[in-house]
Amino acid sequence: MLDNKMSRRQFLSFAGISAAAVAGLGLVGCGGSSEQAASGSGESLSGSISCSGATSFQPLVEAAANDFMDANPDVSISISAGGSGQVLSDIKDGKVQIGRSDVFAETKLDAADVENLVDNQVAIVGMGPIVNPSVDVDDLTTEQLKGIFTGEITDWSQVGGTAGTIQVINRKAGSGTRATFEDAVFQGATVPDSFKPVAEEDSSGTVVDKVSQTEGSISYVAFNYFDDSKFKALSVDGVAPTQENVESGDFNIWSYEHMYTRNDADDVTKAFIDYMLSDEVQTNLVPEQGFIPLNGMKVKKDVDGNVTAI
Repeated sequence: MLDNKMSRRQFLSFAGISAAAVAGLGLVGCGGSSEQAASGSGESLSGSISCSGATSFQPLVEAAANDFMDANPDVSISISAGGSGQVLSDIKDGKVQIGRSDVFAETKLDAADVENLVDNQVAIVGMGPIVNPSVDVDDLTTEQLKGIFTGEITDWSQVGGTAGTIQVINRKAGSGTRATFEDAVFQGATVPDSFKPVAEEDSSGTVVDKVSQTEGSISYVAFNYFDDSKFKALSVDGVAPTQENVESGDFNIWSYEHMYTRNDADDVTKAFIDYMLSDEVQTNLVPEQGFIPLNGMKVKKDVDGNVTAI
C-alpha cells in the first residue's frame, strides 16, 4: 500500500517510471487535439481529452485522470456525464475522445459504426437494488424486482414488508445502468406504457439523494455508490450484492465498464487508456473506488447477456 502522504505521481517517479511509461510508449496517433511534446527517451505527453458518458464509473475515471494529469502536467482531461446511449453516438461522431459506457456498443449502434470503435474494458461494476431506510425488506427475488419495476407489484406488503406504497425511482431511458439492471432482471419483459415511476433521473448521484429522501422508495445503483448511511442495499434471491458474489457468478446484476475510443484515437488518448489498464490502476484505484478488477472474474458475459465460466 502507498503511504497516504505520497501521491501516485511521487510513487511513479520513485519507481522510476512516469505515467506515460505506465501507459505505454510507442503509441500510434492521428487526429484529435494532442501532440507529442518531446522526442526520444524523454518522450512526454501533451494535449486534451474529452471523456463523457456513464456516471456509474465516473468517480473511478476522475480519480485516474487526476493522477494521470499530475504525472503529465501538459495533459488536460475533461470528465462529464452524459449516459451510455448518448455518448456512444457522440464517440461514433467524433464529438468526444473517450465514451464511458455500461453497455456494449453493439446494443446501441449499427455494426458498421461499431467497427470504427475500440472496446476498452477497464473494470467490472456490480449493481444492486437499494431502498429507503424506512422499508423493512432485506431481500427480493428476481421475479419480485421485475414486478416492482414493471408496475405489477405496488405495495411493500406484497413482498413481505409493512404495508405502504412502493415509490419507484428509475433511471432515464438511455442509461447504461438501467440497461444492465433490466437485462438481468426483466428477462425479456417490457414496462407497460401505463406504469409511471415517481421519478426518472439522469445520474446515479441524484438517485442516491432521491432514495435517501423518499419514504418507501426503491431504485438501483452501482456498488461504488452504496452508502449505508443513506439507504439500504438489498440481497437478490438470497445473494448479497458483493464483489465476491459477482466474481463467482452468483450475483448476476453486473456489467463491464467500457471506455470506447475510435480506431484513429490520438497518442494522449491511447496513453490514458493504457494507464487505466495498468497494474497501478487495476490493483489500487479500481478496488479503492468500489469496482471489481477484471482479473478476479471467474465468469464472463457476452453482448447478449449470457454468462459463462472463464
